[in-house]
Amino acid sequence: MILRGLWRRRWLSLIVLVVAILPVVAGSLGPMYTDAARTTLLRETLDHALLDHRGWRVTSVTDTAGRLVEGVKAPFLLPPIKGAELLSPNERSTKTYPLMWIDGQCEHVTLIEGRCPTAAGEIMATGASGLKVGGTVKLNLVRDPDSGKPRLMPLRVVGVYKTDQTDPIWYGRSLFPQTAGVTEGNGDPLLTVEDTELSSAVPAGVTMAGVPATAWASTAIVYIDPQKITGDDLALLESVQGELRGLGQSGLSTTVFSYMDDTLKAVHLRLDSLSVPTTLVTLQLVALGWLLLFLTVRDLVAARAPEIALARLRGLSTLRIWAFGLSEPALLLLAALPLGLAASFAVVERMSERLLRNDLEVAVDGFTVLCGVAAVFGGLLATALAARQTVTQPVVEQWRRTPRSHRRAWVVDGVVLAITAVGLAELVAGDAITDTTGQRASALIAPGLLAVALAMIARRILPLACRALFQLTRTHGNIGAFLAMRQISRGSATASTVVVLSAGLGLAVFAVAAWSVTSRNYQEVARVHNGAETVFVVPRTDAATLRKISASVPGTAPVIVTPGPPATLATDPVAFASVALWRPSYGNDQPLSRLVAKLSPPTAAPRVMFSGDRIRAHISTPPLPKGWNAVLYADFRVFGETRPASIPMARLLAGTTVYEWGLPRGCLTAPCELRGLRMEVMGDSGTDFEDRPSGGALLTKLEMRGDGRWSTVDAGLDDPNRWTSTSSTSDGGLPLSFDPNFSATRPDTFPDPMPGLSSGTAAGQKLPGLDDIYFSGYKSVATTWALPGLNAPGVVVDLEMADRVAYGYSSRTEFQIWAAPGRGEEVRDALRGDGVPILATRTLDDLVSAYTSQGPGLALLLLIISAGVAALLALGRAVLALHAAARRRTYEMAALEAAGARVRPLRTALLLEQTITLSWGALTGILAGLVAAWAALPRVPEFAETPVTPPLDYSLVPVPVIAVACAVLALSMIAAAVTSELLLRGVRVDQLREAPA
Repeated sequence: MILRGLWRRRWLSLIVLVVAILPVVAGSLGPMYTDAARTTLLRETLDHALLDHRGWRVTSVTDTAGRLVEGVKAPFLLPPIKGAELLSPNERSTKTYPLMWIDGQCEHVTLIEGRCPTAAGEIMATGASGLKVGGTVKLNLVRDPDSGKPRLMPLRVVGVYKTDQTDPIWYGRSLFPQTAGVTEGNGDPLLTVEDTELSSAVPAGVTMAGVPATAWASTAIVYIDPQKITGDDLALLESVQGELRGLGQSGLSTTVFSYMDDTLKAVHLRLDSLSVPTTLVTLQLVALGWLLLFLTVRDLVAARAPEIALARLRGLSTLRIWAFGLSEPALLLLAALPLGLAASFAVVERMSERLLRNDLEVAVDGFTVLCGVAAVFGGLLATALAARQTVTQPVVEQWRRTPRSHRRAWVVDGVVLAITAVGLAELVAGDAITDTTGQRASALIAPGLLAVALAMIARRILPLACRALFQLTRTHGNIGAFLAMRQISRGSATASTVVVLSAGLGLAVFAVAAWSVTSRNYQEVARVHNGAETVFVVPRTDAATLRKISASVPGTAPVIVTPGPPATLATDPVAFASVALWRPSYGNDQPLSRLVAKLSPPTAAPRVMFSGDRIRAHISTPPLPKGWNAVLYADFRVFGETRPASIPMARLLAGTTVYEWGLPRGCLTAPCELRGLRMEVMGDSGTDFEDRPSGGALLTKLEMRGDGRWSTVDAGLDDPNRWTSTSSTSDGGLPLSFDPNFSATRPDTFPDPMPGLSSGTAAGQKLPGLDDIYFSGYKSVATTWALPGLNAPGVVVDLEMADRVAYGYSSRTEFQIWAAPGRGEEVRDALRGDGVPILATRTLDDLVSAYTSQGPGLALLLLIISAGVAALLALGRAVLALHAAARRRTYEMAALEAAGARVRPLRTALLLEQTITLSWGALTGILAGLVAAWAALPRVPEFAETPVTPPLDYSLVPVPVIAVACAVLALSMIAAAVTSELLLRGVRVDQLREAPA
């Protein structure tokens, strides 16, 4: 019987089924989409992380690293890459080499000459090392334990190779200084086989000529496979990180190197900003679905009013009448559960392919099913409320074709308006106090509150406005306007149509406004933070090498960024202005080239350069108190090295005037720069601090030896303007003070304070140099709203001047090559052709995609797609409600036609009724969406971490909003016209002869 009734009312039953699917889809879509988004965020973070940020490197000198990591199990971990290595100088101590073997190393290198090593004592070297096939290398720590006396094991070169330094097998380490064109630290790795380690190993504790024999360290690299990890694996990943961290803390012999803590912090930052927004979006959509279901089920139950009346006349009990009245809607709700889950699965799968990642495996888990069941349960409650009036009203009233009008109570409206007022007050005023950013995910509930509140007001205003036109339509115009005004004022479908349409369209308009504003902010923030269209991160070297790389590739700019605070960007001003993404509005409508032109001082003192193998200083020293010693240190900047080289140039003694010491090794191949002199005064144990030496020494001459000959260095020792931080001046040389407050002096080759282009940095702050030491103040040549390449308030300075100030380069500095717009691929090919390793590439589009894939961006994607579907359903529900209400009045229309009314006025009446109601609801929804956007957008989180610069723009983007508003109004007009015409064609005078069904 239930199925027969459903078939009889098949179109209305189908509508109820479609509407019943909506809350199930809304309830299950949120959790399913959140799971897919969590997996996306986790995988995206790992994909873009550096190698040492998505894996672990375990080393041990007493155990096998591969055995240590065997107990660490997780489905997303790749098999460990095993190996071993030692670091040793060659027999002449001119270069230190890593000697190593790694599983599968031959598959990760390209042979230039020879072959891969296969036996003990065989090695292959890089082409940059200068080693030839057939040659030999002897390392101090590689000795033959079987010989009678310790002797070095000769390592024979059997191959020359090249490789991609970003290959995961190298774990992102700087193992290739020679290949990268720098001289600092070690030579390129010498690759061998495991037999070399076994043949040169000595039992622990044994030493050879005072050198520990346990030089070999076993290694194992464990990576995460981003394709296998899911959002549900985050807890397991943290457990693996804790287990491996504990392994590294178990003893001094085992070390675990990884930046996984930083990766997990980034993951939590992105995931924590996802759950609350998606939950709020889901709740609003579920509530809208319940509202649609309530109104639609009410129509279905109302259509069964005569049947329910007959059941009551037959004497059925109240419980059975309720069961009879709710049987059809309950069956449709139960059928909606699997259909809704299937629809959610299909939608999320499609969204994953287009918006998230195409490698996601969408699954329906228990929690998702539970959310769908909860939506069905809420639908049952809505069904019961919708059926209450029909089931309990008198039998005579149930047989009326035109129900009596009822006065609507203000209780519900008052409650909704009160909740909305409180919510808006908290949104506008409360967040500004409780949250310094003024942004909270709770602002996402504003469109739902405002849409319903304005709909409640609008549904009250429309009948009143129509009643105000009663007198006018009675005396003017034709019967069409007369009928339309009265039907709207008393129509049962008017209020529900306005509420449903306003709520659905309000969400849709807000979603479009929010997404358009957010997309614009994503683009603007990405422009500023990336700085250029394409940015290449290259290995840390020195400023001279970076400038040389940039000069060899047209259309590029050299950039070194130090995080700060304040953040500092050092660059070549002219090249920077030609490639940076700049808007004149950032700097008071001035072009960037004019602003950065002020960064380079017109003149600069010459640097103090040394080239050779020895340095000699002529120093006059007064007698020192007994027990006190003074040592003069010299700090050099060596070409291609990131750290300063310090030498103890002189241990000062009274009566000794000439001191000699060896220059840093790199000074043999390229000129070195003297960056500073430091005097360290120390007393023996028992010396009295009051007896500390006073005064100082006098440096009168500096010499260097090159090619066996000594030459005088032009250091300007007798010119006080050429040196800084001296305690006094002297015409005969450079004073070197014993006072600790004046113990350091350096050539004055840079301006202090340094000119800088700033973006809101507090006055008086010190700039971190390239060595990340707070060295001096800066003088702002101009202040801007934002600076390209900086994601926080900072300063842009001239690279040449910044390099003159810094002793070395901090490990936090990032060396970058910026490419001009449209030249990214060309610059990438040129860098690779020059052998410059590219550690990372950041493009404008990649950064925008990264912002979109953060929690707030993914939540807005869910909102705009779901709100669009909900708005279409709301419009359809509104049209159907008006259609059903008008069909109940076909007898009235037939009677009017029989009484002589023409068809045209009747068409006008229907068209006006439908158009005014739908347009009123659409305009209310548009207004609600715009008001919600004005109130909520500045407070809705758009980024996982709110950017400091540039300032975000929350003004509405007019084109998308106007397009949506026009589309909504056009659809309303079309729907009104079509519905009116269909109803009019259904009016027949013969209906008056038919008995009521």
